[in-house]
Amino acid sequence: MIANALRVEIERYAAQMPRSNSLFLKAEDGTFAPAFMVTYLTNIKHLVSHTPIFLTRGRERARSIGDDRLAAHYEQKRADEFGHDVWAERDIERVSTISMTPSNTDIVPAMHELLGFLARTIDEDPTLYLSYVLFAEYLTVLLGPAWLKLLDERCGIPCSSVTVVGNHVDLDREHVQEALDEIDDLVADPSKLPRMRKVLLDSIAYFERFCAEVTADRTSESRIGANAAQHVSAA
Repeated sequence: MIANALRVEIERYAAQMPRSNSLFLKAEDGTFAPAFMVTYLTNIKHLVSHTPIFLTRGRERARSIGDDRLAAHYEQKRADEFGHDVWAERDIERVSTISMTPSNTDIVPAMHELLGFLARTIDEDPTLYLSYVLFAEYLTVLLGPAWLKLLDERCGIPCSSVTVVGNHVDLDREHVQEALDEIDDLVADPSKLPRMRKVLLDSIAYFERFCAEVTADRTSESRIGANAAQHVSAA
């Protein structure tokens, strides 16, 4: 019940995202420049590097309330997710080097706020973090391939420069059904649905703000990046 309700919400968002989300809109019209990609990858690396931290936090919080099954789930998940930030690091190096776009360490405000939100969510109730995990994995599977295709064909940014997305598409394709089943197995209390739905909707809102901040209009950067995109495509 809970898993299906969350799945419907994610699919509803995914259906309208290509028509309204700035990552998709700029990829579709060919203006998602390498400068945007470097910012995106820098922030995704920061986010992915926190996944094992949050899973450890979730494990310890679950243990503290006596939910050993949830703690074991987070421990297994932590082992599966460890080291994925290396993919983003390599992507940053490739895009920065080939496109001659300077790397940066800027973490946009929405990313900081998302991380704070996730930490608070886990501390409030570790089961709620399952909503965010499902959102991140399922959205990647639903829309990752289409976004990567647009970046390649219209922006000159090949999939080989965005492996942190492509690799997660491959991995999470197998995880989504497992995640849905695990939510129904681990969250037996149907009264938690409103809170889990709220975490999901809040996660979507933070993600939308993140996308807008990554693609904020920087005219000179966009012009330089658009020219440099041809170098990425030719590599």
